[in-house]
Amino acid sequence: MNVFLIIIIALGAGSFGFGLQQFSKSLPKFKTKRKGKQSLQSLGQHHVGWMVLTSAGLGLLGLSLILEAETNLFYGFFFPFLTGMATLWVITALYFKTNHTLEAQYEPMLGTNIILFIFPALVFFYLSLQVLEPGLTYPLPKGIPFDNPIITFYAAFILSGALLAYFLSEREFIKMGKKKGYVEDIFLVAFPAGILGARLWYVWGQWDLEFASQPFWKIFAVWEGGLAIMGGALGGALAGMLYVFFKRKDINIIQAIDIGVPTILVAQAIGRWGNFFNQEVYGVVANVESWSWLPTFIQQQMTINGQFRVPLFLIESFINLTGFFVIRYGIGLGLKSYRKLGDLGLMYLVWYGLTRGIMEPLRNPTFNMGNDGNWSFLWGWIFFAVGIVMILANHFLFPRLNQKK
Repeated sequence: MNVFLIIIIALGAGSFGFGLQQFSKSLPKFKTKRKGKQSLQSLGQHHVGWMVLTSAGLGLLGLSLILEAETNLFYGFFFPFLTGMATLWVITALYFKTNHTLEAQYEPMLGTNIILFIFPALVFFYLSLQVLEPGLTYPLPKGIPFDNPIITFYAAFILSGALLAYFLSEREFIKMGKKKGYVEDIFLVAFPAGILGARLWYVWGQWDLEFASQPFWKIFAVWEGGLAIMGGALGGALAGMLYVFFKRKDINIIQAIDIGVPTILVAQAIGRWGNFFNQEVYGVVANVESWSWLPTFIQQQMTINGQFRVPLFLIESFINLTGFFVIRYGIGLGLKSYRKLGDLGLMYLVWYGLTRGIMEPLRNPTFNMGNDGNWSFLWGWIFFAVGIVMILANHFLFPRLNQKK
């Protein structure tokens, strides 16, 4: 690595990190009732400046990937820069709209801005990946540092998914008039319980195959791999419910389930990208030409032992995100007149159980759990059946819970 490249990486990382920090700090300064003499125009100029600095850092990091290839250097900077600008603007508009930060006269344009800039952000992101692809080597690294990862991408995606699920849940409580941080203590209990649940579920399913003849401490050797999303969802949800039941008398536990549990689908959707970097949980061998619409880096990473594999991680990620929007907005808002308290949380069992029941047979058998490989498949249909039965019971057998929000 030459000195010039090191300088580009250092400048990019520094600009991105410092710019993003200042960008985050500038958002709360936009208040309807502002103290001091700083005008809205002045705040806006500073905020855009931090957006430019952050995006420039992203552009420099993109440029560093292909600098030695000496190809598409301009676009290597330009597309990541535009991706950053569009994404940060969407984040800004979402923040303003969610927190009602600006004066009422500016509110109508925020929703329009969110819609208008999401598509360009996705397009520029896709173009960035295509331009930067020549600077990548395959298989992609599994963490940082690249040669001997200390922080794995799998762990990073799990944590990122959990944090996003938390913020989505908190956002709903804020809309109900609660203060920021209202459910922070619940998250601090539920997240580690979810990791423990994911590990214990994996150990249970793989006991005869992996752990029966191993020392007892191997059960807790999470760093060696082995987490099951089903157990993580159950462990986190159960711990959160118990904590609310015993410690948070100010929260309606069923309402909390309706708000928090569907966001687990978002966490799972993001977590699946950890499987992508690990090259695991893929499907059968397929003709790559049939998947030519995918970005090149996905096609390359899913080419394992010289053969392209169906990217089940991507399909399931999309299905999980779709499930969240269907439950939160399609059922939560569209069927508000018909749903009962508790339906949204139970719909998680229905959606995810159906997803597992359908997706498991499509996996490469190497990644199926249990002695016969049907562990997650059977539990998926159990989740689905329990969810359906409980929703019916919720509507017809539990009159005390049948209260509309």
